[in-house]
Amino acid sequence: MSIKIPKKYWYIAKRLSTAQLQKSSDDDSLISEADLFNINIDKRGRGFFLGYYSKEGLKLVFEKYGVIKLLSNKGFNEIVYELDTSDQYIHRLALYDKYKKPDRMLIEIVLKKEMVTIDMPFDTKLNGKRFDTLAIEWLCMQDPHGQFTVKKPKLPGQDFPGLGMSNKAVELLIIASWRLKLAGLLNTPEYYHNAYMYSKVFFYTNPEDQAKLNALARDTKKYPLDVVTWAMEWGAIKDEVTAQPAKWFVAKQLVALDSELKKLFNSKMYWNIVKEKAKGYKFTLNMAEYEKARKLKEI
Repeated sequence: MSIKIPKKYWYIAKRLSTAQLQKSSDDDSLISEADLFNINIDKRGRGFFLGYYSKEGLKLVFEKYGVIKLLSNKGFNEIVYELDTSDQYIHRLALYDKYKKPDRMLIEIVLKKEMVTIDMPFDTKLNGKRFDTLAIEWLCMQDPHGQFTVKKPKLPGQDFPGLGMSNKAVELLIIASWRLKLAGLLNTPEYYHNAYMYSKVFFYTNPEDQAKLNALARDTKKYPLDVVTWAMEWGAIKDEVTAQPAKWFVAKQLVALDSELKKLFNSKMYWNIVKEKAKGYKFTLNMAEYEKARKLKEI
């Protein structure tokens, strides 16, 4: 179970050089491969995103991987970049339509490096081992000119409809993690729909969390995703085991790039626990409660 990034993306990634990705109009100096391991991102970065990419390098990435073309197809032809590397641990990148205004923001991403310690409820040589990952603190991709529709309904956390680029975003972040020689890409979904949509490539670092997500998806599969995620927010999904409204849980999902981690998350031990634990959950979506809450919230 792993994401299949298009071969052409890997072809582009391997052809883009460090010099191209670190090209800067302000500073022509480069960061050596050794620096990636020896110094902190704030010290080695000198204003570089994740301590590696210059603003010009990021623009090149977006051009080469077709992001600019996709935005242009949606009518956004004057992209303005904003890069904030002032925090020594967390870096922010935002793309705007023409002007740096909140209602013109198209993409905003906040990333940091985070260490993950493996703690599986079964015997594995990786228990206690720590891995460096790229963590998504925040990711927003929106069409400020778009309108919510029946086919594209509003989801929790959204002010505008999405850009339809979530898969591409994950693919590019995985490539960035690979380029930075990190063990994986980490995500902490704030809502059910985020976790569900990314669950094809991200797996919870705790198999019991994965089991709970799988059980929720299993027991609500007859309903549209927007109904399920709003029902979760409004307390309209009942946990039949506790006889209480189910509450969304916040936990870490990971796309493994390290070979040992890949084997772990593809192992029978991991998935046997997921299957067994999922049997212990049962959820019921109460449509009457959902409709009542929907009318009150005017969604």
